[in-house]
Amino acid sequence: MKDIYDNTHFRISHNGEEIDFTIDTLPSYPPFDAPFAILTAWNPNNQPLSLEENTARNEELFEKLLEYGYPFDEALGYLDDHSEESYCIYEIPFEEAIELAKAEEQYAIFFSSATQVGYYECETGVAITERALEK
Repeated sequence: MKDIYDNTHFRISHNGEEIDFTIDTLPSYPPFDAPFAILTAWNPNNQPLSLEENTARNEELFEKLLEYGYPFDEALGYLDDHSEESYCIYEIPFEEAIELAKAEEQYAIFFSSATQVGYYECETGVAITERALEK
């Protein structure tokens, strides 16, 4: 399963620029040099839903993010032929990102802090795979 996480790509639309990265090719410039999380509402508990259901869930997540007040951009997580629409949420603390992901019934989130980047299980907050960041 670690290979899945190591090979997943994210495409973030930030200030009109498309930024594509993996856990090993994370950009080191703003806003990616501060804590951020990538979160989706798609396929809760890893159970595939229809495009219509996933889109509705992500629209609800969009509204929640507006209420939270953290800056965010649209994102796409993808591996091979599978993709999920997501959001890249900047400046969100790890604990809040985990709680939000749990509310969306997600198995894991991608999170980058000042010192570490990785995928974290939402139920426990434990790293599935993690790397130290060089500063």
